[in-house]
Amino acid sequence: MTRVLLVTGLGGAGRTTVAAATAVAAARTGRRTLFLAADGTADADIVLGLALGPDPVEVEPGLYAARVAVREEFEREFLAVQEQLGGILALFGVDPLDPEEITAVPGAVDALTLRVLARYVRVPGERRGAAYGSAAGDGPEDEPAAGDEPVGDDGSAAFDLVVVDLPPAEQAVLALALPETLSRYLDRLLPVERQAARGLAPILAVAAGVPMPDEWLYATARRVIAELDAIRAVLDGPETTVRFVTRPGTVAAAADRRAASALALYGRTVGDVVVNGLAEGGALARDRTAALRGLFPGAEIAAVAGGEGEPIGADALAGFAETLPRLPDRRPGDAAEAAPGRADAPADSAAPGADGRFDIEADGDRLVLVVPLPGAERGELDLLRRGDELIVTVGAHRRMLPLPSALRRCTIEGAGLRGGVLRVRFVPDPAVWMRR
Repeated sequence: MTRVLLVTGLGGAGRTTVAAATAVAAARTGRRTLFLAADGTADADIVLGLALGPDPVEVEPGLYAARVAVREEFEREFLAVQEQLGGILALFGVDPLDPEEITAVPGAVDALTLRVLARYVRVPGERRGAAYGSAAGDGPEDEPAAGDEPVGDDGSAAFDLVVVDLPPAEQAVLALALPETLSRYLDRLLPVERQAARGLAPILAVAAGVPMPDEWLYATARRVIAELDAIRAVLDGPETTVRFVTRPGTVAAAADRRAASALALYGRTVGDVVVNGLAEGGALARDRTAALRGLFPGAEIAAVAGGEGEPIGADALAGFAETLPRLPDRRPGDAAEAAPGRADAPADSAAPGADGRFDIEADGDRLVLVVPLPGAERGELDLLRRGDELIVTVGAHRRMLPLPSALRRCTIEGAGLRGGVLRVRFVPDPAVWMRR
């Protein structure tokens, strides 16, 4: 299994330097490592001292680096869909776009980054089929495109570790939430669109002899769903953690709080926090350390002094990495460690992990849903029950939490936020409690 380290944090805190240094240090300990530049800038090229492209290049033995090629990825997908829509476009007199006319829409870099990441990570038991086939792929029997799943000589994943240099936390959080959000939308919209397609097909066929693209549309939808599932399997896996990079100062502390609550809302596990840029010989204030421990429970906190110059090149990055938290020595393929609070969780309950599950506690006749939200404040928190989902809003972020079957048969009695933990109290609804 490939370990994935997602590096994000505050703008200007040195995320790219920390990510590159982490990758260099890991490669020099014997891990086959890929550094994936996905922050939308050319900073990684400067830090590593070479130009990066969409294909991994060897920086030094065991270390490879690549950049997410947003334009090429978007252009390929757009042209494939446009080809499928050819008959409909002709019906309405719309000329197809040429490749040079296509530009990636805002936000495309985030979705494409996760898609590229999934190509380099092998999840046990996962079938690589339509998720990486052509746009016209119509099921799990499709073969992956050449080069989509790099593997080693022994048939294992090509990389032991993939370090992803993500954009600042505000943007990265939304990107990491995108696969779950899109999956939910597809689940809701596809049945409605199928009914509409069936109703319009005879009319279009008679009027213009153009069949409604029912089959290819839903074949494409199946491919997208499979791709989203593959991405979620990587993001939600026990081998995926976040390294959060921040700065000293009061403004940074406020940004840390917002980032911590957003990451927790979406179930992202922060393994360690790097406070980068301390004055030479200085130390992180005790109250700031305590605040970070409260915001990122269980994470290692490392304070790094800012030197006179930035580390450029592999050797300088390796020296800088000595000040960073060490990655666990466990190699992919070893038994995965269960996340705290998740080892004994029943399948129908929930634990505070990236799989979207959270703890459920019994309190007499009540059931209490426990949602860790470190850093959240009452004034920015909102709850809404809609059907079998609990909609939780924290500031600018919102997540729909599917309720387990026990809570679906209950009504909400109340909720409270204390000590960075949201507790939602449910009581059985006598009218439906005995239903399954």
